[in-house]
Amino acid sequence: AKSQRSMAESISFSVRVRGTDLEMALRDAQTCVASRTSAPILGHVLLETQGSELAIRATDLTRAIRVTVPCLVDVPGAIALRARKFFDVVASFPRGEIQLETRGNAFTAISIGGLIASMPGMSGSNFPIVFPSCDDWKARFEPGTLAGLIRHVLPSLGEDNEEAGLATGSALMRLTPAGILMVATDNYRLSRVEYRDSTSSPEDWEVLLPRHLLKTLTSLFPAIGKAPVDLGIGSEAVHFRCANYLLASRRVPGRYPSFESVIPRWEYEAVVPTRDFYDAIERVKSFDDSALGMIRFDLQGRNLELRAQTKGVYEGVEQLAVNWKGGDIRFCLRAQYLMSCLPHLRKSENLLIGIPDTVAAQKRVPIALTAQQGDPYNSLYLLMPTAVSRGMNERN
Repeated sequence: AKSQRSMAESISFSVRVRGTDLEMALRDAQTCVASRTSAPILGHVLLETQGSELAIRATDLTRAIRVTVPCLVDVPGAIALRARKFFDVVASFPRGEIQLETRGNAFTAISIGGLIASMPGMSGSNFPIVFPSCDDWKARFEPGTLAGLIRHVLPSLGEDNEEAGLATGSALMRLTPAGILMVATDNYRLSRVEYRDSTSSPEDWEVLLPRHLLKTLTSLFPAIGKAPVDLGIGSEAVHFRCANYLLASRRVPGRYPSFESVIPRWEYEAVVPTRDFYDAIERVKSFDDSALGMIRFDLQGRNLELRAQTKGVYEGVEQLAVNWKGGDIRFCLRAQYLMSCLPHLRKSENLLIGIPDTVAAQKRVPIALTAQQGDPYNSLYLLMPTAVSRGMNERN
């Protein structure tokens, strides 16, 4: 009897949780587990009881995630387990209730029915608390709105860069009384989207959202479902709170580049059916096998010619009817950049191609793409052209 009491007293953590809940939470937590690190604890997830819930935490020191699932708590406590291995074990178990039981800080027994597995753990006290909790929640979004904003700007983001003052690996989010504005650029293309019928603020404020945070959020949207998403700003981190998820990321220092001055003005714009344009780009782009994958545009009155070629091998040409009142002009755009923008404009019947008057004289003036109507995000995409030449004829 004394021995049994001693064994019971040595249990430092014991919970029972539904296997499907645990598997889903561990899969989502993997997004913030460090893949390569000299600190072993960063390759672990922390399991910690909080009332009648089990909280699963992970961090790579730039991001942190917490996912909670309901559980039955026999002995409250915390344990850190190797993230990938623990997920693989849980995913391999049959469906049902899983019991987790740790004695001291040593091995954790993972059991379901008559099946028992075990793995070593680390003390929960060793797990880093990266960011303080957030008390300043600025806005609430419908998840579909936020997902749409992120989806429209994510292709134009540059690579993640942790160096202070470099913001091209981040998207700008600006909350205004008129709605939500997001901007992203990789210096070759720029995306600007604005949703005017959602969360607004009595005053303007803005925050930079790093690429890895946006990609993590995108991966969580299917699990979030229809739950609203809260955005919080702390002194050190940006926080997103939704349903049983809490995601935080280190704030990006510095200010976003002045994008307003980059947006050109144009007198004329080419109007082209969106579906025809998209299909033509899809067909023509495959004829350029080079790394750049260029498509040449020839605009002459009511005719737009699209051309791509692999020199000395093959060539593809398509003709489209357009409404264009400007002078004859020829320029090239990268197919990859075009195709990153066009899917977000396909709901509009017609596409507008804005070509500034100065595009031939100044090669760093971008071509603009936007929907004529029917785009709730009011998307504007800017693409840098090459090999520009302009004729002198102007249409009436």
